[in-house]
Amino acid sequence: MFTKFLGDYEFIWGPVKKGVCESSYYHFLTSSEELHELDITLGYKTRNAMNAAREKNNLYEQLLIMERIAGTHAFAASLSYCLAAEDYFGLTGKLPDCVKLIRMFFAELERLRNHIENLAEISGSTYLEVPSSLYAYYAEKIKQISSETVFSRYLMGINTVGGTRLHNLLGHTFINNNNDSNSRNNSNKNNDISSAHPADYKCLEYIVKEIGSYMTDIEKIIKQNSETKSHIDRLKTTGKINPKIAEKLHAGGIVAKSAGINGDLRLKYPYLLYKDINMKPVLYNDGDALSRYLVRIGEIRQSFDIMKICFEKLTKNMSEPDIYNVHKQNHEHDHENYKNIADIVKLQHDDMRSKYNYSNSGGVNNSRSDNFSGMNNYGNGDGYGDIEQNLFLSGLPHGKYGFGSVESSEGSIFCITGSFDGKIFKKINIKYPFENNFKVFKHFTKNTMMMDFNINETSYNFSVAACDK
Repeated sequence: MFTKFLGDYEFIWGPVKKGVCESSYYHFLTSSEELHELDITLGYKTRNAMNAAREKNNLYEQLLIMERIAGTHAFAASLSYCLAAEDYFGLTGKLPDCVKLIRMFFAELERLRNHIENLAEISGSTYLEVPSSLYAYYAEKIKQISSETVFSRYLMGINTVGGTRLHNLLGHTFINNNNDSNSRNNSNKNNDISSAHPADYKCLEYIVKEIGSYMTDIEKIIKQNSETKSHIDRLKTTGKINPKIAEKLHAGGIVAKSAGINGDLRLKYPYLLYKDINMKPVLYNDGDALSRYLVRIGEIRQSFDIMKICFEKLTKNMSEPDIYNVHKQNHEHDHENYKNIADIVKLQHDDMRSKYNYSNSGGVNNSRSDNFSGMNNYGNGDGYGDIEQNLFLSGLPHGKYGFGSVESSEGSIFCITGSFDGKIFKKINIKYPFENNFKVFKHFTKNTMMMDFNINETSYNFSVAACDK
């Protein structure tokens, strides 16, 4: 209970709210327009996702759970799981660069989309309805492009332990209908993705080209918003946070960067090939809603630049990529060890003829499809077939833990895996940045104006689903 003084009153908002807001319970204590106390209660839609993941039959089904905890961060979450599993199996330094680049490409695409969508929410909170609708329009266009090219609006079904399900990209109907790749299609009618060619990246080229055209319009919206005094005035000094307290509360992502705290894992602890990209952190020092807004704008531009770099590296530096011939990589240096690792990822890289098929709805079935034969062959109908034997005969330690960390659009996502029983990880957990940022939000929203509450909330861009996992 709050300590009340003369003129104070309490009111409650949620957990059921208007529109499509997620279920969270806000308990306010206010007098007139000043917010004195705030209590936040979550857990109204807790799904026990970790327990559900521990009850699955194979790594594929476990991955489906991980990428569906919070849809807007599906790719980053699935990547953290895959990195943790690969760390457990000793695969971290064994994956080809093309796999890492494709993972980076889609990680930045997810970041860019989420930031644009949040700009729509922030603009709406300052009652700029037209810019808000325009931002939302381009975020929707990016989702439609994702659905068209990789069969998922939220980039699900791309990551897999040991690589990527590039069958989503190579040889499907989008490329078959592209006139520039007719010669490749004629020689690859059976979707033999083992003979990858730069033309196979037409899908990525299409994404870069389309988003490039959107960026031109988005920059115009940003410029118009920056010249709208009422918009800037509402954001400036609103929800200002103290960097020292924010660090103690372990603020992450945009919240930390708006206060000059650089915790970006892509720079501090580079994974994939981020260390090879000359990128600088997008930081502001005021710690207010305007700073959070500006950090997002800077990261939109940065993410698009990284996507272009990844595409250029894939097409120029790998003129003849042998994406799926994993056995050859480091073969001369570590023949026996790599043979064991190849056993682990054999079904991901050497045999893409899966009994599982991926659809736009994320469904799984056991039927074959002519123009898309699936993601990876996990053996028989029971899920894994011989992979259990391969893993236990590989000689790799099974008593340790694997750790994966990924910088999402809102901060660091951490995943830990352990106790592999031949089919699944019995010990598994994932942590999203919102769990810490909620504490920062609660602390620094006190003693602000009630009319600015919506601005504060949208500038933090919480995912209640990620907390109620």
